[in-house]
Amino acid sequence: MDLSPITPSSIVLTIAYTILLFWGAWVGVRQVYQGFFRPQELLNPLFGNRQAIEIFTFHLIVVSLDLFVCGPISLHYKSRLWYWGGRIALLSSSLPVATYFNRNPQSFGHLIGYWVRLRNYFEISLHVLVAALALNWFYYYGLLYWLVAYRYLDVGPRRTIQKLYGTPELKAARPWAPYLNWVVIVTIYVSAAVAVYHRKIIFAAPPADSMPVHVSPTWEYIVVVGINVGIGIIVWNMMRKYTGPGPAEALLPAGAEP
Repeated sequence: MDLSPITPSSIVLTIAYTILLFWGAWVGVRQVYQGFFRPQELLNPLFGNRQAIEIFTFHLIVVSLDLFVCGPISLHYKSRLWYWGGRIALLSSSLPVATYFNRNPQSFGHLIGYWVRLRNYFEISLHVLVAALALNWFYYYGLLYWLVAYRYLDVGPRRTIQKLYGTPELKAARPWAPYLNWVVIVTIYVSAAVAVYHRKIIFAAPPADSMPVHVSPTWEYIVVVGINVGIGIIVWNMMRKYTGPGPAEALLPAGAEP
């Protein structure tokens, strides 16, 4: 396992990073539990729908596998195939969640809603840029432990601060709270970038220069492509189940199968 230098500052930042990471993961797991068993407690009521919470659960599993398993292993062994295979799977599982269930403006305020949208465009563009550039494993390391990890890093604080203005009455009494929330999550975003860039997260590190680049045999390409095709089919079927045949069904003759 590749490690970053151990210093007093890196120990403190690693502890903070780890707490935020698993806090966010716990919030995601708790949302899955609420969606299946206590939908009345959900912050986003859309996940009270059975198909919706199944889509979110699948997305959470794929994100976690990319962040905690596929990403670190492919980075350590310098496998571009598995690295980008995991990231494509993450993107595929994210699309229905972003398309149908994004209620950040309603849940956290319009400022955070605009921030999330802008951040998504930026992160997708940055991934495309890194993929197009000459191979640099430090960039790959940064994408994983900054942008992918951030999907969990800000969730705990964002949900906690939201409770300060979670009702119209509370928001009227504390109009500053949405701005505080935005400042906190942007601070986490920038701080995570700086910490990762300066290698202050002990368990996160770019691969050693001595490690040769992994040359994937044909069977690995078949496995990675097969996994991503399978994920794409699963996601498509989940979306189809959630949305139904769509408004064009009204154009079918009476009694015809959609």
